[in-house]
Formats: sequence, structure tokens, C-alpha cells
Amino acid sequence: MSLFALILLSIALSLDCFTVCLIFGMQRSAWKKSLKEGEQDPFPPLVRSALQAGIIFALFHILLIVAGWLLGWSVNAIVSRYDHWLAFGLLAGIGLKTFIDGFSSKDSSIKVHAMFEWKSMLLLALAVSIDAFAVGVSLEMLQVPLVKVCASVSIAVFLFSLIGMTGGYLAHRQLQKMSFRTVNIIGGLVLIGIGVRILIAHLYA
Repeated sequence: MSLFALILLSIALSLDCFTVCLIFGMQRSAWKKSLKEGEQDPFPPLVRSALQAGIIFALFHILLIVAGWLLGWSVNAIVSRYDHWLAFGLLAGIGLKTFIDGFSSKDSSIKVHAMFEWKSMLLLALAVSIDAFAVGVSLEMLQVPLVKVCASVSIAVFLFSLIGMTGGYLAHRQLQKMSFRTVNIIGGLVLIGIGVRILIAHLYA
């Protein structure tokens, strides 16, 4: 595999992370805008949130690439039967929760959004890194060293996550009329859409 092809592969594996972090950033801005005067912001600073998401998503991609490389073709047939359903279930579940929150009558100031909880962050990281397992399985066929692939993919995922969250935050600041509820509704639909895309892509592969 050429360097150019490796870069394209890394970018392709990063796009779902970028989209998820874009929603993260928009929610972060929308939440901050919804705070009442004197109300404390429960979230960490944007930079810290972006670094946290980038590191978690990158680590999950590395773990699944290594897992695919170690387990190889012997379990690929079994994993490939269910991995896309797992990704779809996780993304659809969190997306549906996010979507429902958009219609919630509860005061947003009394709850921290589910997407920013550690549990949800880890589940989202697993869901968007499912394809990395197949890359690990295919390393011998691709004739690319494990370390090289892990380095390239993790760097791309980390950078795209940072860009996504920062971009989402700044984009929402320009959309002054978009409320936290609206961002939740859009974010939920986007997450469900990513899950459906993964499911369809694997079923028709």
C-alpha cells in the first residue's frame, strides 16, 4: 500500500469520528448559550473536551486494529456477522436518546447531556471504530506494518476529532438562533444516520 492510499484509508476511518465530534461541539456551544445568568457550566473547557474525545477515539481505533491483527481471519467471519449490528445498535440507541432529549420538557440546567458522559463516550468510540477491526485483519494482505497503520490512523482520528469538535462549536456560535433542543434533535438524527449507513454498507458489502 502506498503512502497516499494509507492516508486515504486513515481519513476514511476518521470521518465518522469527525461527524460525532461536530455534534459534540455544537452541543457544547448550545449548552453554554442556554445557561442562565450566574449558572455554573458543568462541562470542562472546550479544548479539554476536544482532546479527551480525540484521545479516546484514537485509542479505540488502535485497539481494534491490533485486535484484528492478532485474531486474524480465524474469527473475522464470526465478527463480521455481528459488528455492524453492534455499531448500529450503539449509535441508534445513543442517537434516539439524544433525539428524545430534544423534546424533553425538563430544565436542561439540571442534567448533563448523555453524550458527554464517559459511558456514552466510550460506547460511541467503539461504534465508530468497528471498521478498524477489519483493517487489522487485512494488514497482511495490505502489506503494511502494524505500527505504521496504527500511527497513521490514530493521528488522523485524533486530528479530525479535534477539528470536528472545534468546528462544531464555532459553527454553532454563528447560528445564534439554534437552541440546545434543536441541536439535540439534529444530533440524534445524525447519529442514527451514521448507524444506518454502517449497517447498510456492511449488509451490501
